[in-house]
Amino acid sequence: MGTQPSWKARWALGAVALLLSLGMAELAFRLFWLHQLTIGQGIEHPHFHHRLLPNTTYHFATAEFNVDIRTNRYGLRGPDPVIPKPPGVTRLLMLGDSFTFGFPVRDDQTFSHVIESGLRARGRQVEVINGGVSGYAPTLHYISLRDQFLAFEPDAVILWYDLGDLQEDHWFEKNLIRDAQGRVVAAHPHYRDGRFDWWSWLVSRSALAKWVNNKPVSTYRKLRVLGFRRYLKVIVSGERAKVAIAKLKASQHAADLGMHDRFLLVREGADPASVRAAWKVSERYLLMIRDLLRERGISFALGIYPYGMLAGPDEWAHGRVFWGFEPGRTYDASGAQSLLHEFCQRERIPLIDTFQAFQTAAATQQEKLFYDEDGHMTPAGHRVLAKQALADHQLVAMMSRGRAHARR
Repeated sequence: MGTQPSWKARWALGAVALLLSLGMAELAFRLFWLHQLTIGQGIEHPHFHHRLLPNTTYHFATAEFNVDIRTNRYGLRGPDPVIPKPPGVTRLLMLGDSFTFGFPVRDDQTFSHVIESGLRARGRQVEVINGGVSGYAPTLHYISLRDQFLAFEPDAVILWYDLGDLQEDHWFEKNLIRDAQGRVVAAHPHYRDGRFDWWSWLVSRSALAKWVNNKPVSTYRKLRVLGFRRYLKVIVSGERAKVAIAKLKASQHAADLGMHDRFLLVREGADPASVRAAWKVSERYLLMIRDLLRERGISFALGIYPYGMLAGPDEWAHGRVFWGFEPGRTYDASGAQSLLHEFCQRERIPLIDTFQAFQTAAATQQEKLFYDEDGHMTPAGHRVLAKQALADHQLVAMMSRGRAHARR
């Protein structure tokens, strides 16, 4: 009889077999699921959380649009800001997410570009820097402004607050790295509550791990919240599980409600007290941005715009259903507007509100203002926002103060 392999040898053989199996599975997922499980490259950023690669052309094509978008040396849209700033130039910095970035329209169609053209047509020597980054919220705007964008020497800053920023601020706050005094140092995509999350790191680099996270792990998490019967009912009805979870959390007045509903600010039936409690996170970072700019004598304003279902019954006609909104309806956004107006009035922050301009345009214009499926603004939507901003006395006052700041 031959000698039996030792337990160490059996463990080694088992480990090798496991590694080979995982390697083959990874290869299979990359070959056959790549179109669904794309592994992000050049998106993660250890300080700013995420940022597109600099000096790179990105191609986006769907049935609704086909566009190339090129980033500058900072991973932003538009020409590279000259540093130091040329004499006599007033710089207006726009902060925001993908709506401000201008996805998915051309550079010359973004509202930042249209506003710059409008101000220059009035004889103003102005540069508008598009600091919009897809998926950003005030949490990340604060870090980017403090650690990069102030070097652009802006004379005025407008932060375009997206109604979905409320949820994202709750998410990103978990990614913050703080010093011993509790001050924000950076936002790392793979840190959670101050510790490095190895699973998050692996998911960003492995197609197999991403499938496990997006399928069985995600299903398990949904079952934990909804329970088997409610989850089965959601699947049968065709409702999206995330929407069902958001509604359930709202009915429970859950403390973590802000983590679960991107549209909490405009969700019908949402408890006002719960909404205001969730809003406190965004409020905290907006005030940090206000104070950072105030220390440097830089003008600051907040801008807001609606989503398609808040502008008109036929805007964002199909994609809204995915998020639990009925087609053919215009939803009421007065609660969100009131909250933001009250905040700005209390904190003495100028507010540029474009809601009425969008609602009027949606009722009178033939062009769609928001893409039917994607939900971002069309070129016509960017023109509506720019026109309203240019007509707003807050912008005029900001640019006048900006000229005074530029002359210092």
